Amino acid sequence: MIHPSLHAKTQHFLAVAETLSFRKAAQMLGIAQPALSRSIRHLERQFGFPLFERSTRHVALTPAGETLYREAAEAMRRLTRAFARASAVAQGLSGTVMVGYSTFAATGPMSDVIIEFRKKYPEAQVGLRLLASSEQSEALNEGTIDLGFMMSNVSSGPQKSIPISRERLIAIVPASHAWAKQRSITLRRIATAPIVIGTASRWRGFRMLVDDMTAAKGVTLNVVEEADDLPVLLQLVRSGFGCTILDASFVPTLPPGIKPLEIKDAKATLDIALAWREDSLSPLTARFIEVARELIKSPKG
Repeated sequence: MIHPSLHAKTQHFLAVAETLSFRKAAQMLGIAQPALSRSIRHLERQFGFPLFERSTRHVALTPAGETLYREAAEAMRRLTRAFARASAVAQGLSGTVMVGYSTFAATGPMSDVIIEFRKKYPEAQVGLRLLASSEQSEALNEGTIDLGFMMSNVSSGPQKSIPISRERLIAIVPASHAWAKQRSITLRRIATAPIVIGTASRWRGFRMLVDDMTAAKGVTLNVVEEADDLPVLLQLVRSGFGCTILDASFVPTLPPGIKPLEIKDAKATLDIALAWREDSLSPLTARFIEVARELIKSPKG
């Protein structure tokens, strides 16, 4: 670490080197000229070589002084930038916030929150990690992410959250299926069909939601195939392996060959929350949450 007295002497040296005048440098620094002269002499004794050639009418840098001036001036510029950046991070104006998000959150207002945050804090960076909601909860507790856009039924323990979106659940069937001509269907009818759905490990929160919903109606889904990834799941539906259940936010992005149906008696909704840990909240993370609160309070459109 730079000793405070050496830092001050370096500033004194730079002022004299820039002006080549002890009088002008003293005025620039707001100190007495004799004090400035003593500071430079102390610095020269400390280094063991002269930095300036002096006469009653002339001040010039020695070759060693010129080298020190070039290096010290750049070092001071870098130090000034470093202090400015550190200050911005401390104030929550700069740095990186690590954000986890689930497949279900990606189609909601998450992108609007991130875009608004970047507009408001252009010096800040947002790192994104695609994680299942349960994985996000673990990552928050481990400190590997700062925030998580996750299913609200998964957030637990010391985590705090705010609601981001709420979507109804719908059925997805192959376009060639007899049900594709209908506009809606009941859970009891869905339970008679083969079902493809996300794996219990990666889609744990969603599977809990669907299981609770069907159990409340006294039915059990006939799961014949599972997949980790949504594109694979939709391809299985399109190929006629079975039907599935998703939330309505996916409807605008569904590929050809499949048809969404309303579920008449689906009372459950898929709720996405923005979660964090209050005990590890950085200034930048707090600003991200503030932007999310304002955007959800006053949605676009």
